[in-house]
Amino acid sequence: MRHRLITALSAAALLGALTACQAVQDAGNAADKTSICLEALRLANFSPSTQNLEQTAQDAKKTSEELTGLAERAADTTLRDAINGMAEQVQSLSVPNLDPTTVTNWAQQKLTAFTTLAQACG
Repeated sequence: MRHRLITALSAAALLGALTACQAVQDAGNAADKTSICLEALRLANFSPSTQNLEQTAQDAKKTSEELTGLAERAADTTLRDAINGMAEQVQSLSVPNLDPTTVTNWAQQKLTAFTTLAQACG
């Protein structure tokens, strides 16, 4: 009888420890998601410059690569897809054809990708 009580108490203690570990892991995942979202939303503010096309192309490539790196760190599939969508949108900027109409169309599509990203972060 005493052996069963010790076994039951040990099992209860182990279960409690596992639950606490899961809570810590969940909190860590939430913190990771928050930091990934903050960085992704910051990068999503990329705006092209019609004054310096070469710099715009370099900035778009760098921003897209940084977003892709963030997506790889995201455990949440919806968040990962949203960040990748934003990376693709930034990369899709056709710098050689950069004119007001192109920028306007690109910005509208970017706004859709930004909204998707913001919802995934929410």
